[in-house]
Amino acid sequence: MPEKENELMDSYFYALNRVIDVIYRGEEALSDLLYFIVSLAAELTGAKGSTIRVLEHGCFDLKVVSSYGLSQGYLKSGAIDHGKSMTEIMEGDVIIINDFERDPRIKNLEAARKEGLKAVIGIPFTVNETTYSILRVYFASRKIPTHAEMELLNSLGKLSCLAIEHASIREAQRAREGPLQEE
Repeated sequence: MPEKENELMDSYFYALNRVIDVIYRGEEALSDLLYFIVSLAAELTGAKGSTIRVLEHGCFDLKVVSSYGLSQGYLKSGAIDHGKSMTEIMEGDVIIINDFERDPRIKNLEAARKEGLKAVIGIPFTVNETTYSILRVYFASRKIPTHAEMELLNSLGKLSCLAIEHASIREAQRAREGPLQEE
């Protein structure tokens, strides 16, 4: 394996180890941990930005729970067709749009152009039986991801689900313990 490839794999391993450590300790706020994950996803793949969106049962809105490198204007623009995205998320389909100019799933091409985006990788996950999430990584140029990048993004996405699930468990525990501590 060439030296540069070894260094890249070391970076991926180190990043995943740091995320696992933060989740294991449970000391960081969920918002901080998710921001750490989206920033790693973007920085380690050379992307312009990244988001984690969540779809909860009974809701038809992909809520942005964390973002990195993208403007609020773009996040609110609905540039990607959410109807098609939700179906792909619930079916577990990986979404790779390598050319925003030619893909019909891009609903607001002008917003994508203004943001300087040309490609996206979206990897869906099941957080629990009622909640789905998607990790999206946005690129300023066309992108054909490597196997290692897809594995990294898949791992980061799974870790985000684990963090969300752990946070909800801790919140439920605090809610149960709260009344007992007040007596």
